[in-house]
Amino acid sequence: MNNAEHWWQRPPLNICAIQRFVEEGSERAFDEYVSKYGFNTEQLNHLLSNGYIAYYEEKKHGERLDSYLKKSRKAGIREIVYTNVHCLNEELGDTHPEFWQFDKNGDPILAYNAFYMTCVNPNGAFHKNFIENLKKLCSHDIDGIFLDGPVMRADGCFCHVCQRDFKKKFGHSIYEATPIERHRMRVDSVTGHIKEAYEVVKSINPEILIYMNNSALRPDITGSNTRCVYNYVDMLGAEGGFFVPRLGAEHLWQTSAFMKHLEGIIGNPLTEKKPMVNFFSGNESGIRSYVHTPAETRLMYARTLANGGNVWYGLHLNVFDAMKTEALDELHKMNDFVLSSKDLFCYSKTCARVAVMWSENTANYYSSSVAKSDFTDEEKSVYELRGDHRGALLSVSDMLERLHIQFDIIDETSIERGALSSYEAVIFPSVACFSEENAERIREYVQNGGNILANFDIGTYDEYGMPLGRSRLSSVFGFESEPDIFTTQNAFMFKELDTPLLDELSMSRIPSPGLDVKWSFAPDTEVLMTTTPPCQGVYSKIPDGERYPSVVAHSYGKGRAYYISGCYLEAAIERNINDYKYIVKRFCELSTREVVVTDGAGLYEVVLRRQENRFLLHLVNLTGAMTRPTERTVPLYDLEFRLDLSGFGIDAQGFKCKTVRGGILSDLSQSGDRISFKLDRLSEYEIIVIE
Repeated sequence: MNNAEHWWQRPPLNICAIQRFVEEGSERAFDEYVSKYGFNTEQLNHLLSNGYIAYYEEKKHGERLDSYLKKSRKAGIREIVYTNVHCLNEELGDTHPEFWQFDKNGDPILAYNAFYMTCVNPNGAFHKNFIENLKKLCSHDIDGIFLDGPVMRADGCFCHVCQRDFKKKFGHSIYEATPIERHRMRVDSVTGHIKEAYEVVKSINPEILIYMNNSALRPDITGSNTRCVYNYVDMLGAEGGFFVPRLGAEHLWQTSAFMKHLEGIIGNPLTEKKPMVNFFSGNESGIRSYVHTPAETRLMYARTLANGGNVWYGLHLNVFDAMKTEALDELHKMNDFVLSSKDLFCYSKTCARVAVMWSENTANYYSSSVAKSDFTDEEKSVYELRGDHRGALLSVSDMLERLHIQFDIIDETSIERGALSSYEAVIFPSVACFSEENAERIREYVQNGGNILANFDIGTYDEYGMPLGRSRLSSVFGFESEPDIFTTQNAFMFKELDTPLLDELSMSRIPSPGLDVKWSFAPDTEVLMTTTPPCQGVYSKIPDGERYPSVVAHSYGKGRAYYISGCYLEAAIERNINDYKYIVKRFCELSTREVVVTDGAGLYEVVLRRQENRFLLHLVNLTGAMTRPTERTVPLYDLEFRLDLSGFGIDAQGFKCKTVRGGILSDLSQSGDRISFKLDRLSEYEIIVIE
């Protein structure tokens, strides 16, 4: 990216999206909603839409677009034109069967059980038609283009173009393809589609933004790989705000996890200046006419902002009906707050000393659950003797968020680029697949003083999911055998040593995960806990048979490697066993300098971020009636905070602290890089500026 600053590199962006045709007219929607509710940018769908599907066509939309752009220019609203590149309505689809995506039986693949999914193979008819329309679209006075999709479904595409290209690429029929070849074909098609679109747009006007809804914390089952398209989009976005309001780790922390994943891909937002956006559906996902509560609307804004993202707010219902609700009053207030405090939402970076690994290879080639989305059905991990990487990552994220432990999410590319050196501790949640290069980087990291926590069959598969019969990290953890993987039930883990890692356990024995593994260990490995053979039933006597090591610690060079044998993170979600959380907590406390220490675990989200010369502490109140959707939050009083601000490159002498949203600070003290204070009240959302 060159040093010139483009318009989209000047946050914040409050993006409005009306995701359907407006019966009362687009002009009225702009006059009464888009220009009046605190937005500075619009993702324009409704002007081009036929129902819910908008696909730009010059002959149909050109003059109408020019008229609308004059109005938005006068009001100072940036316009990003929406175009759907994953499906076609019946009218366009019926006319162009050559645009369809086909399954192996030769039948068209449908989106939403209603529309034709498009094949985005760069050599296909749809792509070529799309590029011609894109060139014409760029001749208008637009500010950006949003591509909804693109998607190559796991059960496609078997059109004649994809069959031909597959055979040319791999040397045999697509009907004989391996899963890895099919995966590669999907990713290459989507990446090629985005790459040419980006190059065409920038050749016409470099000041036109192009972006899409990126994939986050999901296997590449749609062919959309955020790393692969990174250089061909100007902003990263994820649907962290498309959710049903139910309890659970996934839905509680989805926005935070998605933004952390995108930030990990960007690396350092302070230098890269690539913005992030959270797509927030103003209506409950899957129910287009039912808006979220005012409290949920406020919380979604707060959590997006706290995690460094811009907000895209989309309505899939009649906008004038939505405007009658209190939810849109809250939206208006939050937009106004963002625009009145722009400097708070310029680029910032997390202050984390702990990292959690998201492994694309493990998700793609080993085992991972899949969240329900517009493009995917919800899927559970189906392998009896494999962990669920995505479930494990969301589980440990839940633990860390509730404990107020600052963390980042990194991936294989992050590790290849040296990201490990930025962290004092790294957690690997059911990560099975490693390349030798990644394994070597981890060995070097621990050798040089890093600390890691891993579990189950860590590193026993290569980067393509092929079993190795051993772990690539055996020397780090002290493994001296091949893994013996099995299921168990009603077994217990017993504490063998009084060690700091285990000093917060509620009992000397705790339930064991149902999926476990046995290893032989090197003599210098410390066995901290052992697990019993399974009991015949819940009330049966614990067998007297030999126990096997289940929690161990091993020194490797200057660092320390901790290992838990079972799939404890997946078990934590299924069985809600708190003691697993306390092991993770103590690992972080023993391995790192704590960044933020505060009480009220689980009651509020805490995110410490840094800008060039100051820190921003975001606090989001999550209390309610122990159900969702949240209707109101309960104020929290007299919250105490201790911060260690060392090592972040900002001079810590003489900090001043102030609140932004009405809270009062007291008992402020500073000793070098450490500061502490008390906040009198957290009503909903507070930002404390430390400079």
